[in-house]
Amino acid sequence: MSEFMKEQGMEFEINRDAVGRYFRVLQSLFFLGPAVPLSLPCLVALFASNGPRFPAFLLLLPFIAAFVHYHVAGRWICSRQARNLRYRLEGSVLCVSGGVFFLFRKSIPLERITDIALVQGPLLRLFGIWAMRIQTAGSAQCEATLYGVCEPEKIRTVILSQRQGVYAKGDEVVKP
Repeated sequence: MSEFMKEQGMEFEINRDAVGRYFRVLQSLFFLGPAVPLSLPCLVALFASNGPRFPAFLLLLPFIAAFVHYHVAGRWICSRQARNLRYRLEGSVLCVSGGVFFLFRKSIPLERITDIALVQGPLLRLFGIWAMRIQTAGSAQCEATLYGVCEPEKIRTVILSQRQGVYAKGDEVVKP
């Protein structure tokens, strides 16, 4: 890594289109999961009633409104969420930021990173992206998940070698 990159930091390239589509599929699964079982009693009431069907149809209106809202707002939210993701390596700190309505910025010191796992489940594989899970010392959960980083193996190697450089500098300072 050049001196310029160490001073200015290195921003990781992200496949934003694929990440946006991935988030959209996750959102649709999240929406359809509870909506289908909740709408079944409404459908049974709609088709099984002998009386007027208008009240049973009213039970479906919230699901129809939620479905339309999802398709109108969901596209914008997922594309904005993918566009706002930023992963940056600045010296001895990994900076992660993103969000749509609630923005977040997280700085993870490299000396705390214990493992970087590359994960690609069926949905991630469908979109051709990887998730990098950053594990740190003192935390049971992963500290951050980086979605859609281009060349994840190379980035993993860069982060781990930069971390080793931080440890080497720390050892030099301790030695008399």
